[in-house]
Amino acid sequence: MLDAPDGGGYRSRMRATPAVPEIAVVDLQVCDRCGLCLPLCPPEAIHLGLTDLVVDRTTCTGCRKCIAPCPVGALAMVTA
Repeated sequence: MLDAPDGGGYRSRMRATPAVPEIAVVDLQVCDRCGLCLPLCPPEAIHLGLTDLVVDRTTCTGCRKCIAPCPVGALAMVTA
C-alpha cells in the first residue's frame, strides 16, 4: 500500500516532473550506414540519405528504439 491512512504516504509526496523532449542524433563519424535502425523507428524518422543517415527532428518521437540495437553506438539521444 502506497498511501498511509492519514494521506501522508508516498503518493501525496510524488511530484510530476515534465518530460524533457529528446530526439535521436547520429554520430556520422561512427555510423557505418548498416541501416539496422531504419526498420526499428516507428515513425520512420530515420532515413538513409545520399551519403549519410539522417534523423528527421520533426518526426522523431524520442522512443529510443534505435539506440541499443546500433552495433557501433552511433545513435544517441539529445534534448530537442
